[in-house]
Amino acid sequence: MRRSRRAALAACMFLAMAAPPGVSWAQTVDELYASGVKARQAQHFDEAADLLKRALALKPDNADALVQLGFVELGRNDLPAARDAFSRALSLAPAYMDASFGLAEVEFRSGNLDAALPLAEKVAGAEPGNADAATLVETIRKAKQAAGDKPKPAPGAAPAKKAPLRRADPVAGLMEQGRRLRAAGKLPEAERAYRRALKLSPRNTDVLVALGLVAGAGQRFDEAGQFFDRALAIKPGLLDARLGKVRLAIWQGDVPRARLTVDDVLATAPDNVEALNLDARISLLEADYTRAGQSFDRVLASDPRNAEALVGIGDVRRAEGDDAAARAAYNQALAIEPGSAEIEQRLAVPPPRKWRLDIGTEVSDLTGGLGDWTDSAAGLAYRLSPATTLSGRTRVATRYGHTDVQIEGRIDEAFSPAFSAYALAAATPDADFLARYSIGAGASWQVVAPAKAFGPVSLNIDARYDDFANAGVTTVSPWVQGYILDGRLGLSARWVHAEDDIGTRADGYMLRADLAVTQRFNVFGGYADAPEISDGTLVPTRTVFGGVSFDVTDPLTLRASIAHEQRPTFDRTIVGLGLTARF
Repeated sequence: MRRSRRAALAACMFLAMAAPPGVSWAQTVDELYASGVKARQAQHFDEAADLLKRALALKPDNADALVQLGFVELGRNDLPAARDAFSRALSLAPAYMDASFGLAEVEFRSGNLDAALPLAEKVAGAEPGNADAATLVETIRKAKQAAGDKPKPAPGAAPAKKAPLRRADPVAGLMEQGRRLRAAGKLPEAERAYRRALKLSPRNTDVLVALGLVAGAGQRFDEAGQFFDRALAIKPGLLDARLGKVRLAIWQGDVPRARLTVDDVLATAPDNVEALNLDARISLLEADYTRAGQSFDRVLASDPRNAEALVGIGDVRRAEGDDAAARAAYNQALAIEPGSAEIEQRLAVPPPRKWRLDIGTEVSDLTGGLGDWTDSAAGLAYRLSPATTLSGRTRVATRYGHTDVQIEGRIDEAFSPAFSAYALAAATPDADFLARYSIGAGASWQVVAPAKAFGPVSLNIDARYDDFANAGVTTVSPWVQGYILDGRLGLSARWVHAEDDIGTRADGYMLRADLAVTQRFNVFGGYADAPEISDGTLVPTRTVFGGVSFDVTDPLTLRASIAHEQRPTFDRTIVGLGLTARF
């Protein structure tokens, strides 16, 4: 066991030395800005304000950071601070529509309707497809009308009779309040506002649809469907409710139902922009990039400044592997919606790295004075297209003074977002203990789409035939894998069946858990009681294993593992080290 302890110590030293020297923890303006946007989207307004103010301390004339800070202050309901941030942004970039919209929101919430209306109208006029701006204009006009705002009479004209004061429509006010809260990501507060509106107007279909959208966004899918059905019972064929049911099917990961529902909508409203955008999004989920592009193009034909469709075109091009065309589309969308965090996040994604290099080595310590085994491999993979990856691997193994070199080729193909498969072939010239040749194949089928707390769940199978000098062994291994805790914890269970060409059979199983401790640091562990193939012989083996991986940078990952096997004739302790580089 002394060698085992030395190997473990070497693994720890390797990981310690892998950290790049002179790492600087100082954050750039772009990093602070990106972190601030993420914190705002997560409703961590205090954290977001701190990050954005630090970015502005480094670059005071950053209009994007000022606009984001303004929306953060709106989220904290600090209207004077929000007004200051938006005003400073407009002094730097007078045509910045998001800043004008934010300032309009500030004036509206402050009760300055005369100041809010022209700002909102300016945004709505510059961006005809901006539904939020159009809604704000309508809301301000209703508020002014409810407040008895009338044009001044011409000089010398007889004074008009005073109309009785009209009370503000409480439902409209609650709907606007819910809209603002929903836009700020405060779904529970938005739902409370909508429910108060529903008590005042139980048959208001706009309120019912809004509640359905909030419930769906909160993963309460059955309740969301009930709200949409209630709206349709009041107004059969209501377009907003039907589109809500399309979104509901997408949220639930039910792509076939989403397709049927959106096709039904398009049959009666073939030119509806929202329906076309949803049709394109569903086509993206179906990996039908041709149809997705056509639907987005139809939206742009009627509304060339529709940022959602331009972003969609970018998503189509990125899915097709054309990153340059994707970025061109994203930049067009950003010119229409300056400062959009969603678009900037897409642009921040680095160009795809098509190459992947995997290097690993294992050192095994055998009990009973049987010496050491070593097993090292180097593999190189190339992403030929978004759906196809070609890879090759060379393996060098030593056993009892003998060395075998194995060469393997593999192809992976994603036939759809839910189904993929692979095939491989390997050969070992002058084999002493490894298989002279091997062929294998496998497939994976995602049966449950990712949800907020549970999924995805996939069914998988691997099959392989190994031809040794003294025997041929067939191995079949079906397994299931699922994720919980927002995808941070993965659990898998595998059944292993092995049979040689003289009828010897062996069965076993393996259980494994993978946990993402942080965004960069992962751990795994498990237990197996399954046959191992050793020089063509099926050997019953019990194994406890575990390991870690650490993303030093986005393209570089370091790995370390340890395992202990119990075999009938000896025990084996294995220490492994490896790295993955993407370029």
